[in-house]
Amino acid sequence: MSDQGSLTAMRAVLLHVGVAGRAGLNVTDFNCLAVLDREGPLTPHDLAVRIGLTRGGAITAVVDRLQKAGYVHRGRAAVDRRRVLVELLREGPYRALQEILADVNRAYADLVESYGDAELVIIHDFAVRANEIMRKQTQRLWRN
Repeated sequence: MSDQGSLTAMRAVLLHVGVAGRAGLNVTDFNCLAVLDREGPLTPHDLAVRIGLTRGGAITAVVDRLQKAGYVHRGRAAVDRRRVLVELLREGPYRALQEILADVNRAYADLVESYGDAELVIIHDFAVRANEIMRKQTQRLWRN
């Protein structure tokens, strides 16, 4: 089973590289878009923390590229106007990126539908626990 876990991780990385390349992005930029899609608008600092960018100024270059390409918008937080938030723009280039991912999403939906409810409970539990392991191990690597 651990061989399958390693294989899944490797293939996920290669898929991200392929999708990013097809969209004209690098993997770091693609990962920023994925985080913004899942978590909503974030400060540049919080976005940098989520993707493991530790060099000062590196996130600025990423956000600059994504903004110039039409993927994100910088705006002020409604509550604290001093805070800058990076927000995903779901139209335009991001919609085209989602079209690249449509086949993958459809294949995963078909796979999920092939399992019964009891099996899906177990698969979901495994996925949640495996993702938590990956999150903790990634944080550990970024700290060292």
